[in-house]
Amino acid sequence: MDKKTLLWVIAFSASLFAVNLYFDYRNQESRELWIKQHQAEINKKIELTKEEISLDKPAGTLNTSLLYEDDALQKPLFKSVSSKGSFLVFREKDARLPEKAFVKIEGKTVPLSLKNNALGEGQLGLYSRDENPLLKIGNLPDFGRYNILFVFPKNKGEDFSTTSASIIDGKLEFPLAKLKNYAASVEKLEALKKDGIPFELLDKPGIALIQVNGSYLPLGLLAAGKEHLQLFKNDPKIDTLIEKVKEKVALTDEEGEKFFVLENKTLQLVFSNRGGSVAEINLPFESESNQESVVKITEFDKEMVSDHPYNARFPAHAFFTPGEKSEGPFVEKEANQIGGYYPLIRRDLIEAGKRKSLQVPPQFYSCNFVSEFPELSTQIYKATYFDKEKIVFEASDGRRRVVKTYTLNESSAPYCFDLQIKIEGEAKGIWLTSGVPEAELISGAPAPALKYRMTKAGTPEVNKIDLPTETSTFSHVNPDWISNSNAFFGIIMDPLTEVDPGFRVSYVDGTIVPSRLVEIGEEFERFKAKDLPGYQTYLPLNSKGGTMNFRFFAGPYSTPILKAVDLAYSDPTTGYNPDYISCQAYHGWFAFISEPFAKFLFFLMNIFYNLTGSWGLSIILLTVALRVMLYPLNAWSTNSMMKMQEIGPKVQAIQQKYKNDQKKAQIEIMNLYRESGANPLSGCLPLLIQMPFLIGMFDLLKSSFQLRGASFIPGWIDNLTSPDVLFSWKTPLPLIGNEFHLLPIILGVIMFIQPRIASPLPKDPALWTEQQRQQRAMSSMMAVLFTWMFYNFPSGLNIYWISSMLLGMVQQWWMTRKKNKSDLVVVDSGSKKKTK
Repeated sequence: MDKKTLLWVIAFSASLFAVNLYFDYRNQESRELWIKQHQAEINKKIELTKEEISLDKPAGTLNTSLLYEDDALQKPLFKSVSSKGSFLVFREKDARLPEKAFVKIEGKTVPLSLKNNALGEGQLGLYSRDENPLLKIGNLPDFGRYNILFVFPKNKGEDFSTTSASIIDGKLEFPLAKLKNYAASVEKLEALKKDGIPFELLDKPGIALIQVNGSYLPLGLLAAGKEHLQLFKNDPKIDTLIEKVKEKVALTDEEGEKFFVLENKTLQLVFSNRGGSVAEINLPFESESNQESVVKITEFDKEMVSDHPYNARFPAHAFFTPGEKSEGPFVEKEANQIGGYYPLIRRDLIEAGKRKSLQVPPQFYSCNFVSEFPELSTQIYKATYFDKEKIVFEASDGRRRVVKTYTLNESSAPYCFDLQIKIEGEAKGIWLTSGVPEAELISGAPAPALKYRMTKAGTPEVNKIDLPTETSTFSHVNPDWISNSNAFFGIIMDPLTEVDPGFRVSYVDGTIVPSRLVEIGEEFERFKAKDLPGYQTYLPLNSKGGTMNFRFFAGPYSTPILKAVDLAYSDPTTGYNPDYISCQAYHGWFAFISEPFAKFLFFLMNIFYNLTGSWGLSIILLTVALRVMLYPLNAWSTNSMMKMQEIGPKVQAIQQKYKNDQKKAQIEIMNLYRESGANPLSGCLPLLIQMPFLIGMFDLLKSSFQLRGASFIPGWIDNLTSPDVLFSWKTPLPLIGNEFHLLPIILGVIMFIQPRIASPLPKDPALWTEQQRQQRAMSSMMAVLFTWMFYNFPSGLNIYWISSMLLGMVQQWWMTRKKNKSDLVVVDSGSKKKTK
């Protein structure tokens, strides 16, 4: 290779890099502009109109009960309002309040202790079924939006009146029309200001109940003459409520969370009545009885079953299956299936011993609703229809009625299910969730990817989304679909009917929604929850409500699977194709290198796999094929290196002759290189030639699902996309952890030996030139560096690099031997000519 050719290759590569960098910069600018525009919108002051804050008849469970003086229920005292087992009592002037009262609950007479409760005349008191003193006050949450119901006693304690309100970011908002019954006079309503309510206008104290899952729980007290809501703080149940409100998570309902299961050959969907959502998406492993699944078991799956079986149950909790009738009753079953599935989205972590179990908050379930009302994601739905292929959930509150219909049957495309949403009522500002994919490790680190497909001027394009550090909304994009993946698996949300424009992505703290990997080596914190964050994507609903249809792909990003799904949903008459296969598009600075090389390498690997049936052997044969194709370049490089060795003594002689004139020495040495046809850069060229293929192979191992879980040498190389494990131990060591990876050690040894065989130096180091010393030191440093770099790299990448180096050594040995024979023939023929 001459200088012109080499310079052309370098210039061409640099220009491609510059073009890729330019377009990546342009895309980054566009994304930042979208984020700034959204941020400006959400920073605007929210101005509530009467229509927005006016609520219809309050939803939920709110009962009026009679209190009695004796357990025979013959002497009624007065009425109280109750919710969730708590009772609000108002003491009128001169009203007698005994130490103990009785109330009838669900047909049973229950005592209500009023002992030690100094309830003054004209005061409100909150009592529970247990003995409690009067509740103390706390602080109002300063974030989020919550539906509040205020209860006010009427005159003479005969009954209670209610009015609806909202807490928005810590500020109490009343519908003005609702205050007429509670103001001292109609004229004083004119004094009400838009930015607040003078609470002294209320002639009675009131108690605030917060809406949770269609019911109301006691929250605080609104006293006459006070300008702030005061929260109750010493009831353990209410303390728990307040803390979970601060975490934007509501308390569970009295029935508890229920789970329902639909399953086919490629998907196990576990539905929750909380949000009518999908709490688990489990993918069955490939087996002799299930050839439709392509998911292979890995070392993490085996370890979870052997060491953490309580987190390897599928489903994770007791669940219901269809009964004889689709309307119910349904059959309840215990969670006793251990192993057999891969959890696509993060699930509850059930801990044994002293460690605390963690429950995934419902807003991180898949197919749930989230909005500025946190309680929306925890709303309780009722399963109204449930058979082997379909389940229907229904729920309603004061704002909307929702029907969610999930369909999963054997004829569905692999790893796909359908969701139909019907909303009657308010649908504005509601987002549909994807769920948080489990963490998958590539070279010892997670590799999440967020992408979306959109069509501009009839041309589709797939864009990668920078991983957010909080929540980012792209309000000016109309995505065809949005993808949320962990490299090998992912969830594609595809709206099939009209929805509002835009989408949203958010960072999910690994301590709030932890990965199952934190269980692996937990005693030594091998994987820390904070180092394994997740990401969730959201699609907006149609703010007009009505019927909306969505398709979900939830499975492996495998080329054959994605092609099969695209084929199943394609329509030749209209030209429609979901194009899910494009979620495998390459992105990044080196995409112009990695994409063509990775596709070419995978094409060759597929050919060899069809011949051998082994992906490990395919990598080795791929390396052989590349060496054959690149033989001319490698041969040129090897010949140049051998010429450099031949002229080495002449170079040393020139350096010695002109040791006092370095400039002259350099000129003479360059003339010598030119005359002999040697190239001092020839030693670096083989590495430069290999780099595009190395980058391509690295991306190939990150994106080729077929290699995940593929075994080469059982017991040693069990997964080509993760490091080999010769043996392991419990206590982790610095840099190497608790596993010994042999392949990178072999790689380092070969790199250390290779230059010593290729360019042997005199046995006496005193005869080495300075340049030779530097080259020898550099080669040793490279061997150590590559060993460290490749230690946590996938075993498939190590096999490729080791095979390439060994073949290079064989090629050099063969060329050196060939050259030596040629030189011997020349010498012999020359001797014969002389004798003649």
